[in-house]
Amino acid sequence: MLYFISVWFILLVVSSVTGTALLHLLNANRFVRMGDRFILAVWLGIITLSVILLAISLIQPLSPLIGILVTGLLCSFSLSLKPARKEFIAYLTNLSRSKILILLGIAVMVALLTARQVTWLDTGLYHYSVIQWLAQFGSVPGVALLFANFGFTSSWFAFAAPLNAEILDDRVSAVTNGFILLITVVHFLICLNHSLKHQQFSDALMITFLLMLVPIVARLDSLLTILVSPSPDIPVLLLVGVVTWAISLISDAQMMPELNTRSPVDNSQIIPLFLSAGAVTFKLTALPLLFVASLYVIFNQRFEARKLLIAGIILVALLTPLLLSGIVTSGCPLYPSSFLCLDLPWSASTEDIQSVAKSTHQWTNWYGSPPSGVNPWLWSLWVWFRSSGRNQLMSFFIVIAIVSMTYSVRTTFVSRAYQQLWLVAIGVAGITFIMSTSPFFRFGAAYLILLPALATTIYIWVYPNNLFSKLASQYHVKQWRKILLIFLLFMITLIAVDKTNHNFVSRFILPPPIRQVQIVRKQVNDIIYFSPSADNSTDRHERICWATELPCAFEVPQDVKLRNPEIGIRGGFVRQR
Repeated sequence: MLYFISVWFILLVVSSVTGTALLHLLNANRFVRMGDRFILAVWLGIITLSVILLAISLIQPLSPLIGILVTGLLCSFSLSLKPARKEFIAYLTNLSRSKILILLGIAVMVALLTARQVTWLDTGLYHYSVIQWLAQFGSVPGVALLFANFGFTSSWFAFAAPLNAEILDDRVSAVTNGFILLITVVHFLICLNHSLKHQQFSDALMITFLLMLVPIVARLDSLLTILVSPSPDIPVLLLVGVVTWAISLISDAQMMPELNTRSPVDNSQIIPLFLSAGAVTFKLTALPLLFVASLYVIFNQRFEARKLLIAGIILVALLTPLLLSGIVTSGCPLYPSSFLCLDLPWSASTEDIQSVAKSTHQWTNWYGSPPSGVNPWLWSLWVWFRSSGRNQLMSFFIVIAIVSMTYSVRTTFVSRAYQQLWLVAIGVAGITFIMSTSPFFRFGAAYLILLPALATTIYIWVYPNNLFSKLASQYHVKQWRKILLIFLLFMITLIAVDKTNHNFVSRFILPPPIRQVQIVRKQVNDIIYFSPSADNSTDRHERICWATELPCAFEVPQDVKLRNPEIGIRGGFVRQR
C-alpha cells in the first residue's frame, strides 16, 4: 500500500508538470479554473509519458532507470518554461492543510481498495507478460508468434513497465489503474466543489457521468475485478468521460465574453483530440472517440490551415509509436486488425491473422452458422442476447441510450446549445463501433452511460432551481469540506474492516504477488519456453501464464524460430519460410 501511495504522488507531480507545460505550449486558453487545468494537465501528462515510453521501447527495455530518466527530463523541460513553472507554483501555493488531508485520505482509501492480489484473467493471460516483455526487452520483433495476444500493443503497458521492477516480486501491476482511480475521485470532488460555487454544465455532466458509472462498476464483478489490474479498459472508459467534459468546458467558456477577447490565439479544441488519441494508444476501442474528436477539431477550427496542421502533427506524434510497435511485434500496425499488415519475416501467416481478427472483433462469427433463410446478423444478435445476462443488461442500456439521445437532441435544438451534439455523437459512434466489433459490456460501458448522463444533466440543468443550485444554497463550501472529511474517514474505516481485507497488515507496504502456476519446459526449434502444465484443469486460472518466467506461451508453432540465436529471445522471432 505504501508503494502505491508513494508512486502515485510522484506520478501526480510528474504528470501535472508535464501536462501544464502542454496546456501553455498549445495555448489552451479556454480552460481557466485551476482545478480544471490541473485535471487536464494530469491526463495530458499521463498520455505523454505513456507514448514516450512506448516509443523508447522500440530501441530500449523500459527498466526503472529508463522511467526515472524520462520523467526527470520531462519535468526539467516543463519547468524550464516560465508560464508552466508559475502555474505549478500556483498549484502548490493553493494547497491548504485541509486539501492535503483530503488528498491523502483519498489516496489511502484507493490504496486499500486496489492494493490486493490481481485476479483478472486477462492479466494472467497476457497483460502481465506484455508488461514484462517491455520492461526486460522492449518491443520485441515477432513476439506475437509465441502467443497472439502478445501482439496487443498498448502505451498503457509501457506506462506500467518501469513501475513493475523484478525486485518487487510481481506484486504491483495494479498501481497504474489505482492511480487513475485516485485522479478520478479528485476530479469528481473538484467538479462538486465548483458546482457549489459557480454552476457550469460541464461540472454537472461529469458528476452525473461518474455517479452513474460507479454503481455499475460496483454491481458488475468483472469491472470491479478489472480495476485491480493493469487493464487498459479502465483508462479508456474514464477518458470517454474526460473528453466529453473537456468539450463541455470549452462550450461553457465560449459563453463567457471576457474569455473571448482575452487572447487572439486559442487551441483549446485540440485538447479533446489529444486526449482521444492518447486513449487510442491505450486501446483501439477508443477509435470512435478519436473519430468524433477529429471532426470536432475540423469544424470548430473553421478549417484554419495552421490549427489543423498543429492537430495533424499531434496525431502523428501520438499514434506513430503505437503503429511502429504494432509492426515490430506482429507485423500489423493496428493489430489485431488485419488492416495494412506487412509481409515481414516475423509476421504471422494471413490465415493466423484472420483467425485472430475473427476471435477478437468479428463477433458475428462466434456463434457458428445461422439456419438457412435467416438473416446472419439478426440471428447472431439474437444468440448474443440470449447467451448471458450481461448481454441482456447491455441491450437494456442501449434502449435507454436511444431514448436519452432522442431527448438530448430535441432539447439541444430547442435551446440552440449545438455543441452538445458532439457529446451525442461520441455516445452514438461508440455504441455503434462496439456493437459492430466486440459487444462486451466493459468495452461499451462508458459510451452506454454517456447518453443517459447527458440527458439527465440537461433535464436537471434546464429545470428551474436545479439540483446544483439547491445544494449550493443549503451547504456552505467549508461545511461541505467538513462533511467530506468525515465521509472519507468513514470509508477508510469501512474498507479497512471489510472481511476481504483481513490481510491488511501483510499488504501495508506491497500487495500480495500474482499467483504462480505449475509449468513445464518445452522447446520448439531453438526456442526454449515455459508453459502452464495444468492444460486439463477446470480452473482457467491454472492454465495461463500469470507471473511465469519469460518466455511463457502455450503451444509455439513448429515454424517459429529465434530471429538471432546469438542474442536469444531479446532479438525476437521469425517464421521459417
